[in-house]
Amino acid sequence: MIVYHGSIKKIEQFNKEILVQKLSNDIDTIGIWFTSDTESAKPFAFGTETVIQKSDTEFWEDGEPKVVQFDREVRGFIYKVYMDEPNLKEYHSDYEDTYDLFMKERDKYCDYLGAKKTWKDKAILLNKEEANTEFRKYLIRQGYEGLVVRNTKLNGSVTDMFCIFSGDALHIVDVISVDE
Repeated sequence: MIVYHGSIKKIEQFNKEILVQKLSNDIDTIGIWFTSDTESAKPFAFGTETVIQKSDTEFWEDGEPKVVQFDREVRGFIYKVYMDEPNLKEYHSDYEDTYDLFMKERDKYCDYLGAKKTWKDKAILLNKEEANTEFRKYLIRQGYEGLVVRNTKLNGSVTDMFCIFSGDALHIVDVISVDE
């Protein structure tokens, strides 16, 4: 199976430490996220990084340059990735929003601030890491290596979203510049 991953970081191989993406609803740390097409992965290849360097224009009284910190825009890559048909929990419905099905199942592990009890309430999640870890363990105990949310809206298009719990069986086939 071929999937796509957008990132501002240069990736040689997949491992969880370098792949936390900025995803809505605090789902980013469940696993490594992919899409079924390049257009849906593309927005994740744009971002900013914090740069710390000696200033060319600002100096201390003794003439030494000040150290300045700023954010600069980064254009990354889309990774075309082969994965060897993992056992995935599939969220799919002809009658309900599939993303909602996925989030309802994850909400069982979530502790939200105040009276708001679900992700749909736009409530503040208090236990993101714990909730994502427990949800991942729940799926692993059932024999799943990841999940797929079918036909979901992401970045203005409809795609399948894949989340893989381990990078062991992922192989980069191609690296596509976002400038292409």
